[in-house]
Amino acid sequence: MTARESPEVIVVGSGGAALTAALRAARAGRRVVVLERSDLVGGSTAASSGYVWAPNHHLLGQAGISDSREDALAYCNATSIGGALLETFVDEIRELMPWVEAHSPIDWKPMDYPDTFAELPSGRRSGRHLEVRPLQVSVLGSWTEKVRKPANPPYLTGDEVFAHRVHLTPVGLPMELIGARHGAGEWCGGAGLIAGLLAGCLDAGVQVRLSARAEQLLVEDGRVLGVSVNGEQLRAEHGVVLACGGFEWDENMRGELLSSPLTHPASPPLHEGDALRMAATAGARLAHLAETWAWPTLPAAAGGTTHRDPSPLCMGERMAPHSLWVNRRGRRFTNESSHNCALAFADIDSASGGWANIPAWAIVDAQFRERYSFAGMPPGKGDHPAAVTAATLEELAARCGIDTAELSSTVERFNAAAHEGADPDYGRGETAYEHYMGDAEAAHPNLGALTTGPYSAIPIQPGAVGTKGGPVTDSSGRVLDYNDQPVPGLYAAGNAAARIFGPGVNAGGATIASALVLGSRSGRQLADL
Repeated sequence: MTARESPEVIVVGSGGAALTAALRAARAGRRVVVLERSDLVGGSTAASSGYVWAPNHHLLGQAGISDSREDALAYCNATSIGGALLETFVDEIRELMPWVEAHSPIDWKPMDYPDTFAELPSGRRSGRHLEVRPLQVSVLGSWTEKVRKPANPPYLTGDEVFAHRVHLTPVGLPMELIGARHGAGEWCGGAGLIAGLLAGCLDAGVQVRLSARAEQLLVEDGRVLGVSVNGEQLRAEHGVVLACGGFEWDENMRGELLSSPLTHPASPPLHEGDALRMAATAGARLAHLAETWAWPTLPAAAGGTTHRDPSPLCMGERMAPHSLWVNRRGRRFTNESSHNCALAFADIDSASGGWANIPAWAIVDAQFRERYSFAGMPPGKGDHPAAVTAATLEELAARCGIDTAELSSTVERFNAAAHEGADPDYGRGETAYEHYMGDAEAAHPNLGALTTGPYSAIPIQPGAVGTKGGPVTDSSGRVLDYNDQPVPGLYAAGNAAARIFGPGVNAGGATIASALVLGSRSGRQLADL
């Protein structure tokens, strides 16, 4: 596309959903412009682990599992409420994965990662997830430095991260492998996924504009004809795809729309409801605005986040032995190791009408501190500024404002359960997902008694990797109005659209997978116009 040619398709955003939509449309011959509000490509996808949940994918033989469309759809229906696009997801993800390989430098690899509810008859204990094999980012040329990077260098695959327990402790990292990948310029994870999609887009002639924030849609006679960006009216003959994330970084929207607390997002500070505002003004029907991709987060290593800093995800403090969570009453309130543990922050205290489990604390003992990272601090490397440490549980409770008697009783009951290797209260450590995420070298991957002082506590914050609400779309990614009719020229994908899966999480990588699917469906439809 030359400077004089106007785009046929405008894609707002540059994460996995956006680049998949752009790649689909461009490969079909459409002139495509991608608009990214920041100076880096990739959005939340680039900062993520990059896993894609792809049931019944084309590499089942490599994964060593059997799967089927019927089982994939049964699992989706069993683990998601109100998912009108589940059948579309199952069919599209199956076709999309090999298509991406054919039109980008991406080479998928099956993972050992289990489904969140692998114990269901339609669940699988490994093999349904795909991730990018180490990708040579030299294919991007000068664009390499314009891809958003995660907090940790993207040199290990997900399977390698879990095999070396990197999510629990930095001790024993495969430094030789990391050094070799660094020297070879090979990326994994979300950054590798974005690098591959971006390379495919650039090769297909997609024009990517950075520091280009779409401000409003251009609408005439009910049809979306383009966007206003940086004071320019940019028109597109065929349509606009909104794929610029949700609204987790807009404090007003969070307070007005969400049904659960979200105080510390884990995503890059890019998503302030731009897509939601633009779609609403065009007459879009909105849904699932109260839901998020909920995840517990921790205070930043510097002692707390600023208003614009993403919070680190809580991992070992919920997965590893010798840890538990309590609320201010000193009581456990969820299965800490479950994939959906953060949903418990939505519980209401019937006596006060306030949040029942905020504030919340992760409590660990000296055994934990000797073996695992604690709020980002490696074993034996000192205390996090937001941590509280005390010689006894009673002293710890007093310093944290936790009910002392209840905490002692809770720990006593938890310790008895840990010694038995079973949690009768919340079932912690009973699923394949929890075992995979726990410490395979421990006596029990997820359970261990808290018996050895000193004891430490760190606040657990209600966070999210994105919101789930937005304009409703049909199976082609077209945004629908309140009469169930398409808004002409308007499409949505990723967290900018109403979710496919929910209210909880049914699989790691479902966020990215559903984003890629709606991006792909939007691109397909725009290619066919």
